[in-house]
Amino acid sequence: MNGLRVAELAARAGVAASTVRFYERAGLLSPARRAVNGYRIFDESALEELAFIQRAKAIGMSLEDIAGLVAVWPSGSCQSLQAQMRVHLAGQISAVREQRAGLDAFERQLQTVLGRLSARDPGPEQCGRGCSCEADLELDADGAAPGAQPWGCSLDPDALAARIGQWQEVAAAVASVEHADGSVRLALPADPGMIATVAGLCLVETACCPQARFLLEVTASQVILTMEAPRGDELLQMLLPGKAPIRR
Repeated sequence: MNGLRVAELAARAGVAASTVRFYERAGLLSPARRAVNGYRIFDESALEELAFIQRAKAIGMSLEDIAGLVAVWPSGSCQSLQAQMRVHLAGQISAVREQRAGLDAFERQLQTVLGRLSARDPGPEQCGRGCSCEADLELDADGAAPGAQPWGCSLDPDALAARIGQWQEVAAAVASVEHADGSVRLALPADPGMIATVAGLCLVETACCPQARFLLEVTASQVILTMEAPRGDELLQMLLPGKAPIRR
């Protein structure tokens, strides 16, 4: 029997079998053929396709972008593919710089508040509304206290659309969604590619939306992502449209 079954292909490529099936459904892998015994078989070239997909994901490309590259990769010119990847990388670098600037500004705000809190000993002062603790938490930049501002995203419209697209790709693999106590809990397949993608998204989300909190739990069978943010229902609706949560 020439070729690789799903499990064999996944093992050799270092991904989960569910990832192989998902990529095939998404049109990123050449379709499997049926062997005489009924098994679905992939050609050896699928290993190269998977490696290409993983490399493209490692530089932050969305599955939609990767699908466009995969379609022309075997027969297209390097010049054309590299031009597309250069455009993508330039955009990623710009986004990273913006996120770094945002984090630097947020760090300066935190240092300002820390300096105020460290500048004096309040002694036996009664803590509560109107006390110095409350006043010291004010930020010069916008007059708001950390955690008091409404949820909002600092990304520009184009970057926000791209970010939503990345979350929608994750949503395609979500097995279930639960909502409880202001948090959203997503169950995802446990494979290295998914873990890396979700961890990267959580990192960049906290850069542009520091009010958001993410907890990533990895087990042998699944990945659980818990998201917490002010106005969490809006966050769920925006990032994962069409995923109705189970409330508990």
